[in-house]
Amino acid sequence: MVPEKNMFGGPEEGLSEPTKSLQEALKGTTWQVEGGRFALVGFPQGPRVEDLALLGRAPAQIIREEEGTTLLIAADALEGVLERHPEARVERDLAWVRFSMAMDWELVGFLAHVTGALAAAGVPLGCVCSFDRDHLFIAESHLEVATRVLDGLFPASAGRR
Repeated sequence: MVPEKNMFGGPEEGLSEPTKSLQEALKGTTWQVEGGRFALVGFPQGPRVEDLALLGRAPAQIIREEEGTTLLIAADALEGVLERHPEARVERDLAWVRFSMAMDWELVGFLAHVTGALAAAGVPLGCVCSFDRDHLFIAESHLEVATRVLDGLFPASAGRR
């Protein structure tokens, strides 16, 4: 794999060959909770320019469906979104969990393994993905249980937070 160049002409940091092996992913990945808290916001209209600008502050995500728009954004940006979209539905106080290992799109079973263990422990969650990695968002009220489950699945992460 030839490293991508960043806007300054150098190689992108953190790029590596994505794993195609579920066993390698389960053995080698770690997880972390991103700093801050996040909110999931849904509204029927398309996003406004100000909504799209929130994507410049990582991590963040937008999903546009026929039925509406969903933003996953930093909680401190929520007030402005609600001013623009007062009818929006909101889930607050979410923790964003990021898995470290880059995974190939052909890798099967990683999220099933992780979400199955969390479901067995009674942890509701949402999933999002980037091109290389999977992410979860979990309500703060369930984070303690989720931490125990994830540390059990990925011992290399235990105690790193």
